[in-house]
Amino acid sequence: MAAAREVFSQADAAGDAVSMNQVARAADVGIATLYRHFPSRDDLAAAVYLSKLDGVTARARERARGQDALGSIRVWVAEFASFMLATRGMMDTLRAAWQSATPFTSTAAARIAGIVDAFLAAGAADRSVRADLDAMEVTVAILALLSTTPPGDPGTRARRLLNLFIDGLAVQAKRTDDNGQHRLAAAALVPEVG
Repeated sequence: MAAAREVFSQADAAGDAVSMNQVARAADVGIATLYRHFPSRDDLAAAVYLSKLDGVTARARERARGQDALGSIRVWVAEFASFMLATRGMMDTLRAAWQSATPFTSTAAARIAGIVDAFLAAGAADRSVRADLDAMEVTVAILALLSTTPPGDPGTRARRLLNLFIDGLAVQAKRTDDNGQHRLAAAALVPEVG
């Protein structure tokens, strides 16, 4: 798995596709051994993706320490967006898997939705996030907004769209301006993680 993560990272940096032969050579195992553990390239990409997702979530939780749940969601989405945008080759593989509804898609969707659900539950408890949200719908929206990023784009538009979406998750507090008019409180933006 460590060798596969490294090969995928190098390929993403260079904009190249990853072959099973490359991974087998990097792991110093025979191709048959690799195929015995991962029957296809998509299975290998899925395993690498899920292992990296755990790291993304751990980093986000550390960075969001002391924030309300909405702030924590914002940090996690920023980390997740940076991860997805930095792994373009993997994003293309995952996009194809999502569109073909492979068994991986339900595993990955369930894992991401589980992470999102924990943030939403915390947000409902601390009243920073609306209580009527469905974790799978929020997950699909995040992935859909990230998929709007064309190759070569640093994700500026996707981050703006994610900010608008996260603003919609918040319990909006009404404030009165100097003229006595009600306005919605402005929310912080999803930062660019770099």
